[in-house]
Amino acid sequence: MNWTRGLLNTSKLLYRQSKSANGTQTNQTFTNLTSPANSTILGFQESATFRLAYDVTITVTLVIIILGMGCGVTWDLIKFHLKRPTGVAIGLVSQVIVLPFLSFALAHALVLESIPALGMLVMGVSPCGMMSSVFSYWMDGDISLSFTMSTFSTFLAFGTIPLNLLIYSGSWTEDNFVIPYKSILLVVGMTCIPLLLGFLLRWKLPKVASIILKIGSVAGMFIVALYFILLSLLYPFIYSASWKIYVAALSYPYISFMFGYVVSTLFKIDDFRRRTVALETGMQNYTLCFAILESSFPSEELTVMSVFPLLYGVNSLAAGIVFVGIYKCLKKYVPIKKEMKEQADDKVEVDDIKSAGRLLEAIEEEIEV
Repeated sequence: MNWTRGLLNTSKLLYRQSKSANGTQTNQTFTNLTSPANSTILGFQESATFRLAYDVTITVTLVIIILGMGCGVTWDLIKFHLKRPTGVAIGLVSQVIVLPFLSFALAHALVLESIPALGMLVMGVSPCGMMSSVFSYWMDGDISLSFTMSTFSTFLAFGTIPLNLLIYSGSWTEDNFVIPYKSILLVVGMTCIPLLLGFLLRWKLPKVASIILKIGSVAGMFIVALYFILLSLLYPFIYSASWKIYVAALSYPYISFMFGYVVSTLFKIDDFRRRTVALETGMQNYTLCFAILESSFPSEELTVMSVFPLLYGVNSLAAGIVFVGIYKCLKKYVPIKKEMKEQADDKVEVDDIKSAGRLLEAIEEEIEV
């Protein structure tokens, strides 16, 4: 997580640059992003031990989450989604086409300045993140669909990120972005390896897999709480952002969630899969976003550019928690077709049985001939 270190160092640099020799503010751009009250916190940020602990904790927890959620993925359901890729297609179209345009349109509608607008655009072109799988699990969604969409979205990011940046970034800059392909490969590796281990555990040790799945869910709760706490400690300047950034960061995840759910409803996808598509549409990969920003822009611009992605990260998780709370209340107090997911899973098994039956019939006919 080199972007974390870069952002921490940039915070202190901007704080120093915003003070003149006699202690007065000289740089209006950064007045609302840094303050003398934050100097103690920024000094705390410089601790190498704290940075190492933060990096290790976040990375290990994410791996545990992906491993745990991987224990809930079944090959039969993945094949089902590949044969009938309506949900996957909606998610990919949202990620590749709709969200980049949404970030572009929202930045222009709010008349954002170039630097924060570019941060918003990079967040919009980033693929979906892995936390959506945890929220999907909490909302009784389709984890197999979630991982299928996330994996495809991340692989496509090798081409879709530079293409969308080429299309939309011209409104604010003529500079070329540096695409951190190594970071994309790292995301792919962190996703696929624990996922495959989860597959194997579910296949060979189903009882152990069910336990690890629950551990992954608990780890998800831990990382959400940790994210909120550490964000306030590490990046307190984001809470002094302009009202335009707040409007964008608050509205963006809700628009994304609702778009995914409404389109899924129009295509008559099962209700529990609609929730999954909505979550995949509304949660982007923050790590990849910051890797692009750090690779492409100097430290003088990085802090201002990072304000929207950081606030968006907070609000997307908060929105996810709100949706989980609403779903749990509805599930408890309003009659819901609890059998719907089981019926869908049974349908997959029936389809597989029918396919196997047709294959056996074809083999018997060949033998008779």
